[in-house]
Amino acid sequence: MDKKINTSTAPLFCSFDIYKAKEGLKESRREIRKQGHEGILHEMLTRDGISLGYYNIASSEEGQVVINNQKSFIQCSFTISGNKRYSVDGGKKQVASFAHHEYNYLFFNKQEIYLNWQPGERLETFELGLSPELFLNYLPATHPYYSAFEKSVSNDMATPMSKVNMPVTDSFSNILYTILRCPLDDRYKELYVKSKTLELLAFQLEQYDQITGASAMAEPPKGLKKADVDKMHHAHSIIMENLDSPCSLIDLAHQVGTNEAYLKKHFKEVYGNTVFGYLQQVKMDKAREMLADGKTVAEVAAYVGYKYPVHFARAFKKYFGYQPNKVKR
Repeated sequence: MDKKINTSTAPLFCSFDIYKAKEGLKESRREIRKQGHEGILHEMLTRDGISLGYYNIASSEEGQVVINNQKSFIQCSFTISGNKRYSVDGGKKQVASFAHHEYNYLFFNKQEIYLNWQPGERLETFELGLSPELFLNYLPATHPYYSAFEKSVSNDMATPMSKVNMPVTDSFSNILYTILRCPLDDRYKELYVKSKTLELLAFQLEQYDQITGASAMAEPPKGLKKADVDKMHHAHSIIMENLDSPCSLIDLAHQVGTNEAYLKKHFKEVYGNTVFGYLQQVKMDKAREMLADGKTVAEVAAYVGYKYPVHFARAFKKYFGYQPNKVKR
């Protein structure tokens, strides 16, 4: 895999082909500690058309990679910490931007792709690439991503599959880190990477249906400025980081630079739900996920912000229709 991190003030031009690994798993690990950049890079590419790049890097100046993409592919871009953005057309047209704990599926056609990240902060990110054939083989034809993908291919245009970034859950990041730490070698590791990638895809498609649904495929509301949309994405990030102790609407509005009335109105326009309704969705889905992983009701109740487990159990049953102790591992 030829993705590389810029180690100078000038952008680095490099090449990427999702089909490059024809004879088995290709993998590389290296460190960068020079010219204002410090970090770790871990990359792998399989014969099945799966690529995974892990980048944990801090730069004193804005970093940039210019990737000469050779073949169309799907990239699921996860940001664990920091901020980044993708653009095309010589860096003039932004395709997507990500804050920490956000991800999205992106379609990239054959052209130069620009990846930029902020100076003075640590960027930790996973970039999971999939060949179109592999992606479509496991994507239900009825899923909104399917029509979005077909439209992107028809227009031959780089675009996100969803207009709204999704939250990165613990289960997603756990799968990604597990792939990096796989103790197997060669053919068996390649098989492991594919199995964990499909597991991740299954969880993501389920999350999409549960949390966002088809509303995320819609264009941003007309008349809503990009600055206002960005504020709502910021509010979303704050919500995700403080599930156990959510702040008030007034405090949330102040943190993102707006007022309570505008926060309520714009958040619902962007995410299709009220702030409280969205928070409740995320908390209950996270709670069910933790229960399925073997956490106790008391542990889960505390994590999602309930002082008393009995109050959590009541809210959980009201939301799902069954008691939390009915969730099976």
